[in-house]
Amino acid sequence: MSLLENSTARLPVDPSESNDTDKHRQAHRLYPSLPNIDRYEFWCNTGEELHPSVKLENTQLQGSSHKSDVNMKTQILILEEQKNELLSINEKWAKEYRTMVHYYKEKVEELKALQQCDRFEEEEGKHVTLNRLKLKVIKGKESAQTEEGDASSEKLEAQKEVKELRAQNSALTRKGQHQHEEIRRLNKALKEALQASQSLGVDNETLDIWKHQAEVFKEDFRKERRDREKLKGKYLELEKKYTKAHNELHVLRSQMTWTRQLHPVLNCSCANQAKCPNSEGHQVSQHHMKLQRRCTLDNKQ
Repeated sequence: MSLLENSTARLPVDPSESNDTDKHRQAHRLYPSLPNIDRYEFWCNTGEELHPSVKLENTQLQGSSHKSDVNMKTQILILEEQKNELLSINEKWAKEYRTMVHYYKEKVEELKALQQCDRFEEEEGKHVTLNRLKLKVIKGKESAQTEEGDASSEKLEAQKEVKELRAQNSALTRKGQHQHEEIRRLNKALKEALQASQSLGVDNETLDIWKHQAEVFKEDFRKERRDREKLKGKYLELEKKYTKAHNELHVLRSQMTWTRQLHPVLNCSCANQAKCPNSEGHQVSQHHMKLQRRCTLDNKQ
């Protein structure tokens, strides 16, 4: 037999009083708040108020052992009820705790998934931007290489034309020198012939023939001189084009070296190539100065 059955067997309780006690207990429930401080005192007071028979018995049988048993049993009942209420509250709190833990775990997993998605998108965006920059650099290098190839081809063509003009100029210069020497020789021969004719009395026909030959040689010399001046003009024009192409090639090479310093892909091996155009330009300028000196000497003569 439980303690509750012993208490109900020994203590006769009025139904109206039991209803009052149930209402009072429902009014002072522990859930959702914690138990009151004066819970034990409250139940002791209500026990004394709701059980007048017990009060009478206590007043009649003071100092007896029965009173102590009743008090102990009422205390045990109160403590058991409090224990049950606390257990129910603990169960509810444990259930709420488990639900909250499950809820926040799901929230944390969602936030982790969102963070991972954001990181993935950010990394993907970085990869896209890096790929775009790489493509841009590659396109810039290809365009610079094509421009450098065009400039180098133009440079080669200009060098070829310069060589041809040098050969023509040298040939015309030699021819002009020979003609100039021939004119000198003919003038000298004419003078000697005139002197001899004056002394020997040469006829006028021979003098006319010699004069005509001298005029022909003079005309040839003038024609060669005009051709030489035209070739000189063409040579100067081609030299300007050559210097322009050389400057453009130098600018493109400087741009290529800057691009390679920014994004190193290949080792620079054009140090000697950068020196060659300057040396060629210097040789061309020296040769041009020599030709100008020759032309000035020819003009003076």
